[in-house]
Amino acid sequence: YTFSKSLTDATDAAGNNQSDLVSFRTLRDKGLDYRRSNQDQTHRFVANAVYELPFGRGRTFLSGANGLVDRIVGGWTLGGIVTWATRPPFFISSGRTTFNSFNSGNNPAQLLGISFEEFKRNIGVYRTPAGVFFINPDLLVITTNPTNGRYVSSTLRPGLLGASAPGTFGNFPLNSLNGPNFFNVDMSLVKRIPVTERVRLELKTTLINALNHPSFVFNTQSFDSTSFGLINSQSGSQRIIHFTGSVRF
Repeated sequence: YTFSKSLTDATDAAGNNQSDLVSFRTLRDKGLDYRRSNQDQTHRFVANAVYELPFGRGRTFLSGANGLVDRIVGGWTLGGIVTWATRPPFFISSGRTTFNSFNSGNNPAQLLGISFEEFKRNIGVYRTPAGVFFINPDLLVITTNPTNGRYVSSTLRPGLLGASAPGTFGNFPLNSLNGPNFFNVDMSLVKRIPVTERVRLELKTTLINALNHPSFVFNTQSFDSTSFGLINSQSGSQRIIHFTGSVRF
């Protein structure tokens, strides 16, 4: 288990890079760029285990099995790796800026009709007939096709967030939100069959993401996007199963 916190005053491009020279947004207040870095991961837990099934010669059950029975019930090993972790932070941007040397995607949105604490309480994973969202659909205007009910677009309800005034930065805190957590289980099942005293056959089945569990990631951060709040991707992979066989001597 790892508990950590990574802070930086560098932009996205130089979050883990020592070769880039990064300018502050303004030299009048360099603290404006101080935030959790894009590599920050508060919690990470990984556990793994290997368990030899208690069947066959020398085991708790069927220890007196003959050679044929032992080859069938003995030599089984079950393994697993469980990973759970929080995700890197993000924030809501305005997508617009009046600073010609500043990336518009890094300009925070302006909080208008909602406080940051209230907005933060509406971050999570929300499953609806129209799709999966990382922002509470109650804060969104979701448009669907009237014929088949499929998702068309989603926008933030008017009046909650806006673009900052010319010559200013938005007040939405940088890297203050956490995306959906990551969870994954990998498993393996191994069967070892003795052929002679020095040779054995090993059959192995490996399941990557054995539960086929999706680990969603947030989508666009710009509040005035027409797909705001929608989750359309995930990290990791879908379930993958490998079968391998080997002869060991």
